[in-house]
Amino acid sequence: MRIHPLLPLVVGLVVAGCDDTGGPPTDGRLVVSTSTEGELLDQRGYLLAVGGLDTLVLDPSGTVELAVPAGTHRLRLLDVAEHCSVDPGTSLDVDVAPGGATPVDFVIDCRSTGVRVTTTTTGLDIDPDGYRITVNAAEWGGVLTNGTALLRLDPGERIIAVTGLAPNCAIEGPDSRTVTIPDNEVVPLQFAAVCTAASGVISVVVAAAGIDTEGEYVATLDETPYPVQTGQPTHWAGVAPGYHVVTLTAPANCSVQTDPQSVTLTAGGLVRDTVAVSFAVTCVARLGTVRVTASTTGTPPAHDYSVWACEVGFYCRFYPFLLGTLEPNGALLVQIQAGSYELWLEDVPTACGLAGPRTFSIALRDTLDVLYSFACP
Repeated sequence: MRIHPLLPLVVGLVVAGCDDTGGPPTDGRLVVSTSTEGELLDQRGYLLAVGGLDTLVLDPSGTVELAVPAGTHRLRLLDVAEHCSVDPGTSLDVDVAPGGATPVDFVIDCRSTGVRVTTTTTGLDIDPDGYRITVNAAEWGGVLTNGTALLRLDPGERIIAVTGLAPNCAIEGPDSRTVTIPDNEVVPLQFAAVCTAASGVISVVVAAAGIDTEGEYVATLDETPYPVQTGQPTHWAGVAPGYHVVTLTAPANCSVQTDPQSVTLTAGGLVRDTVAVSFAVTCVARLGTVRVTASTTGTPPAHDYSVWACEVGFYCRFYPFLLGTLEPNGALLVQIQAGSYELWLEDVPTACGLAGPRTFSIALRDTLDVLYSFACP
């Protein structure tokens, strides 16, 4: 970059205008030009930072004009590739005169001698850590799976190779090329890689029929459990190729009708191997049995007792339900959903004793006895 040699003379001859208040101007203008020669890997250009002001984007070759307060400003040219040099430098101080234009030229020289290696990768399970480049069998650096690397080499003949590919990836064609590098030229060299599937997918479908089918279903792949849902497939990705066994565990009120499923996954194709397994499940109501007994001495009432219950919770008594009627010296056997409840009797004469609530929990297929004793006059 060069400060125009006539700038002091020009600034000295300019008749300054006035600002809005009638006084002399307090701002000037920076006219920043960039020109780039040679091999530029990133065509996005550069960033220019002007003191504490915001940065602005500069094209590789072009001119921008920026209004700045008069005075000295530090200019910094950012995002310049390592193989490029900048004249007069990437950082410099520029004096901006009020009311005038201060030209600044950045000349970026990216001319080089070497090889530009470009890699493109397609397929499945693409190598995540990129590749290595060798020059005459010597390690030279790395390159992304879809990227570009500039190798600065002296003129002459070189053998360029791309190595370090994952086992499921391969270079299309020869993985090493012989190139002749002229002086002050960058030879383009392209490598195309294809990656095949390194793993497969297992899809599990659970078809549940009956009552109370919701609950926790767990499918086990070999020895690893995974939660699954009913009515929609669950996909396991990244499963290693080979032989596998899938089993299903259902809620306690359900029985699995399908035997464990064996599957074999293959790898190495351009289409990922996907195997589907299905399980049929039959469910019954989650019921336990409650046996309510009334032992009544003395003269029993002529009518039966009413047996009521509600699910334990804040709204329990707002939603009671009738389990049935109970003879004064009888038993009521009723099936009820597994859970926690409050139970109480009604229609019991006050003189016979209390028939207040009893809290109990009943599990699936359990039988629970609830006993009331009354002594009637």
